[in-house]
Amino acid sequence: MIALDLFAGTGWGVACERLGIEEHGVEIMPEALATRTAAGMRTTYTDVWAGLADTTLIPDHQLLIASPPCQTFSMAGKGSGRAALDDVLRLIDTRAWTQKGTALRDAASAAGLDDRTALVLSPLAYVAHCGPMHVVLEQVPTVLPVWEAVAVQMRALGYSVVTGVLNSEQYGVPQTRRRAFLIARRDGVEARLPEPTHSRFHVKDPARQDPGVLPWVSMAAALGWGMTGRPSPTITGGGTETGGAEPIAKLSRYTDRDDWVMRSNYSTNGRAGATAEERGRTIRHLEQPAVTITSKVPQWDTPTSRVRLTPSEAAVLQSYPADFPFQGKQGQQYLQIGNAVPPLLGQAVITAALAGAVQATEEVAA
Repeated sequence: MIALDLFAGTGWGVACERLGIEEHGVEIMPEALATRTAAGMRTTYTDVWAGLADTTLIPDHQLLIASPPCQTFSMAGKGSGRAALDDVLRLIDTRAWTQKGTALRDAASAAGLDDRTALVLSPLAYVAHCGPMHVVLEQVPTVLPVWEAVAVQMRALGYSVVTGVLNSEQYGVPQTRRRAFLIARRDGVEARLPEPTHSRFHVKDPARQDPGVLPWVSMAAALGWGMTGRPSPTITGGGTETGGAEPIAKLSRYTDRDDWVMRSNYSTNGRAGATAEERGRTIRHLEQPAVTITSKVPQWDTPTSRVRLTPSEAAVLQSYPADFPFQGKQGQQYLQIGNAVPPLLGQAVITAALAGAVQATEEVAA
């Protein structure tokens, strides 16, 4: 099985490697390219539009994977995201994606879409020009209407298609993260979303566990944090956060308290002196899954200090191996991690997309 992974990053690549799939990535971010090289991943070319302009660049593949940029589809602000969504849906309906060369990019520009927003149309163009047997698309939940519109067009091309929003903690990822997916196939097998293997995290009732599946995975369990089940404060040459001369033996004052909590880095009003809850921040305890990991990495509030997750720890909460070789400056590493599909979630989605494929192929051959 060969996969073409548009907007590759590394999350889908880790999932493909675990499943024995040969992944060929298309990635333009220099630091992500360096990470892919360090991890031994293949990068076929760098610009998604280039493949549509010159289809000889596209390798033969049976599985198409795409996670287009999502920032311009935010529902925050004055409605620009909603306006972009409407323009994208119109371009899907007019079948601009069936045109070859630079025609799709030109049509999107003429419709007022910026180049980054227009990229959400490119996976459908790859489907039209390459006809892969299996397709997996991922985006933020606000883009579900786009995937539903894409599904209509793909069904007309002979695909079985399913769309929906999945919660990452239901697939063993120690983090709550909601994403919209499309799974399609044209091998005669009905497309289905993956069945959850773990419980959903119920925010209003954290003790609740769904029956018939495993419990969700907590941050503490994923990170293996000891010292009474809480993280250590930052250790410096002098022993204190500021590099002073405090002996390590005095760390007990930090770790024998019950109130180590994780907070997201988002504020709704920025009021000085307000509590985390009053500032609109999400609070999570160590014994719960993490909030969604983004480039703005969450921190820990303690009675006496504030601790930021390291890139390695953030990667683990995205279900990467702790030693995955992210490249670039620390901020660029956080960005790569936050933008990635959690490999465990990607693995579940790809497995569902390919379920029964070998059997169906053998039956056709017979």
